[in-house]
Amino acid sequence: MSEHDETPSTGAALLALMTGVYAVNRFAASRTPGHSPTHYRVLGLLKDHGAYRVGDLAAQVHLSQPGMTKTVNLLADLGFVEKTADPSDSRATLVSLTEAGDNALTERTKDVVRTVLPGLGEFSEAERRTLWDAAQLLGRHLDPGPWALTDTASTTEKTEGE
Repeated sequence: MSEHDETPSTGAALLALMTGVYAVNRFAASRTPGHSPTHYRVLGLLKDHGAYRVGDLAAQVHLSQPGMTKTVNLLADLGFVEKTADPSDSRATLVSLTEAGDNALTERTKDVVRTVLPGLGEFSEAERRTLWDAAQLLGRHLDPGPWALTDTASTTEKTEGE
């Protein structure tokens, strides 16, 4: 039996999937103009978890507090986030996502997909099914949060075609 015939461990399979996702992100970042991945990581955290203190955002994104302050100020200037005083500590600033920031995050995701698709070539029906199944599997094991698959046209098409 070759190594390709053996079923990988869950850790090995997840590592392979994450490596592929990182490659897709690098590919997309090199071909799409716009804000840095850090900006979209911040917007994504705010969408998924609500308001954060600047220091907590910095820790989540692995950025220095001054670096995060600069990032938050830029995102606020763009209208993507709103800064307010933390009611529990007036010295701290809370950062929350605005509707414009949510829209920017959605559009960035669509831009990445539009950019990446032509570079991937055509996938067979079985390959598309494998990708879909992997996304569904992860969704069942993770809290789907607001990023859950909501494209009802695609899900309807897939389930009707089974």
